[in-house]
Amino acid sequence: MELNYFALICFAWAAVGIITRIIIAYLGKRWNKWEEHKAYTQKKPLWLYGVAIVATVLVGYTWYMVFTSDIRASWLIALLLTLILIKVSVQMLDYQKFRAYVAKVMHDPKLFQQINIGVAVYSIVLVALGIMYML
Repeated sequence: MELNYFALICFAWAAVGIITRIIIAYLGKRWNKWEEHKAYTQKKPLWLYGVAIVATVLVGYTWYMVFTSDIRASWLIALLLTLILIKVSVQMLDYQKFRAYVAKVMHDPKLFQQINIGVAVYSIVLVALGIMYML
């Protein structure tokens, strides 16, 4: 088994998903308050521009790696990463609409729980995908 770029992306992405779910569970309502009032302030925060640049570069480099490596099904993680650009685009192009969605999620416990469960399951799938890339 060998750790390669695609496995590394899967494990890193899964770690972010799992670690943030643990932090969310630990902080409870303090997480909601932080996300609504600190992370996504009324005025679009500057850090979003950095995230947009990093996401775009990461997606571009991942597609480059798909075409220059012979890792089977590498296109799958590239496609999943590309879908992130939809979220990033909404954050950048219609920030107030995105911020309204964040507020809706924070004030709807059922929706918030569904998203957290979805992220946790998705993170487990990413771990499995990462292991597959190592075989």
